[in-house]
Amino acid sequence: MSADLISRDPYLKRLQEEGFELEIRELILLIHSVPYVTGDMLLGRGTLVCTLSLDTEGLTSTPQTDHTMWFTGEMPCHRDGSPMTNIINHSAEATVGSDIKVRHYFSSKPEGTGQYANIYDKVVTYESHLGSAARSYDKTANARTGIMLASTEDDSPFAIPDSASSRYGIVTANRKLSGCIAIIGLGGTGAYLLDLATKTRVAEIHIYDDDQLLNHNLFRSPGAPELELAKDFPRKVDYYATLYARMHYGVKPHPKRVTDDNIDEFADYDFVFVCVDKGSSRRVIAEGLVRLGIPFIDTGIGLGVNENILDGCARATFVAPGTPWKDVTTHLSFGDDDEEANVYGTDIQVAELNSLNAIMAVMRWKRWLTFYRDERNERNATFMIEGNNITNRRI
Repeated sequence: MSADLISRDPYLKRLQEEGFELEIRELILLIHSVPYVTGDMLLGRGTLVCTLSLDTEGLTSTPQTDHTMWFTGEMPCHRDGSPMTNIINHSAEATVGSDIKVRHYFSSKPEGTGQYANIYDKVVTYESHLGSAARSYDKTANARTGIMLASTEDDSPFAIPDSASSRYGIVTANRKLSGCIAIIGLGGTGAYLLDLATKTRVAEIHIYDDDQLLNHNLFRSPGAPELELAKDFPRKVDYYATLYARMHYGVKPHPKRVTDDNIDEFADYDFVFVCVDKGSSRRVIAEGLVRLGIPFIDTGIGLGVNENILDGCARATFVAPGTPWKDVTTHLSFGDDDEEANVYGTDIQVAELNSLNAIMAVMRWKRWLTFYRDERNERNATFMIEGNNITNRRI
């Protein structure tokens, strides 16, 4: 994807054609071999570093949204050895992305709008700041070395460039969300779960459901429906796999119900989200996942209506590997005829409660993986509509 971006983007391509040593890692641009003057009034070479902002077509934004640069070398100086305080905002060791070590942070706004018209102008300007001093010692000192670097192809599962992670400084945190996960049930909550999961770096997202996509399903799923895909009443998993292939390469559909006969295939997954409303199915899935030692989150919503006012709850129960079965049964209902099952089986669902239930589950999963801080370590969380509150309990 990195090499493809350079070939498609006219400004990056121009930089490369002029001889700049470009490398792209996780949508972070590195310009290597930039000449500069050290504090000892010697020539050195360092690397300019900046995150890339992209437009809706996946090309570098015009104008640029950020006017700053990082630098990896020693303190860059003028010809007389005095630091370039005109462009140095501050100097401190830092890490950009997951592993790019930098030492200086530059800030040099262009006159007028304060924004560079494009990435080409930005790179050339910063190279000129450093290189002009270097060329006063050696006229041949230039970042245009003509060396063609093979841009690093990262292991991104995304079908579009992930410009958000580098932009917001969460590359390392996002890499904690890896491996293969599964979502059982693509009703309202499961569909929202899939939407959120496709924004993460998990390698594969396996989705299980044997139902067809019907019109009422579209009113409790994220986004506007793709009517062309939905017109022939496809299986839910096939519809969503096609839809989200635009975002994530790893969505794998399984148009089948999870039973005793196939539960063992979940041994290949790192985490499972369970979004079913039938108690007997929940028992089969929970027993199997506990036996296999696979961590999972079981979700559920219960809504009732009285005098045209809806009330109820949304629940997310986390079961870690090694959890005793008696603790699992504390919060999960497995009967199809008991009181709780009747509440969960009323079949009243609304998009906002489905989406909230999915958010509760995804955030608990991310805290399990230390993407978010977790000081409570709750195993069951229940949101109550009437009080607008979430109660947390440890199993």
